[in-house]
Amino acid sequence: MTTRGILCALLVLVTCTNVLAQLFTDCTLSSTTASCKSCINGTRAGKCAWCKETEKCLPYNPVSDITNLPNCGEDFYASNCVVNHRTVIVGIAVGAGLIVIFFIGCTIWCCYCRGRKARARKMQQQEDEYQSQRDAIADKHQASRSEREEKHDAIRMKYGLKKSNPYERFD
Repeated sequence: MTTRGILCALLVLVTCTNVLAQLFTDCTLSSTTASCKSCINGTRAGKCAWCKETEKCLPYNPVSDITNLPNCGEDFYASNCVVNHRTVIVGIAVGAGLIVIFFIGCTIWCCYCRGRKARARKMQQQEDEYQSQRDAIADKHQASRSEREEKHDAIRMKYGLKKSNPYERFD
C-alpha cells in the first residue's frame, strides 16, 4: 500500500470518527440544570457547545463547526463560558500572527543586522588585501623603474651622453 493510500484511509477514518462521535454525543441537559458550565465542562468537553440564543446544549464538531453552529448561528460558547467561540478564534489568530511577526523580526535581525557586521569585517579584510596587493605592485613598478634608469644612465655614461645639468642641450 502506498503512502497516498494510507493517507486517504486515515482521512476517511478521521472523518467517519468525527461524524460518529457527533451523532452519538449526548448533549441533552435537563431544563433545571441547563447552563453553559454544565454543557461545556465534564464528559462533554470538546463535544458540546452552549448556544446563547436558544440556551441549549448542542453537539459541536471543532473541525466542521468552526465559524457557526447548526441550529444556533454565530453566538455560541465551545471552549469556555466567558468568551464566545468567535472571539476565541480571533484571539488565537491574532496571537499566532504576532508570534509569526516576532519570528520574522528575529530572523531579519539575525540575518541582516548581525550579518552586516560580518560583511563589514569581510569587506575591510578584502580592502586591506587589495591595498597590500596595490602596494606590492607599486613597489615592484618602482624597483623596475629605478633599475631601468640605472641601465639608461650606464649606457649614457658609456657613450658620454651624461651631462651634469640634465636640461642642457645635446650637441
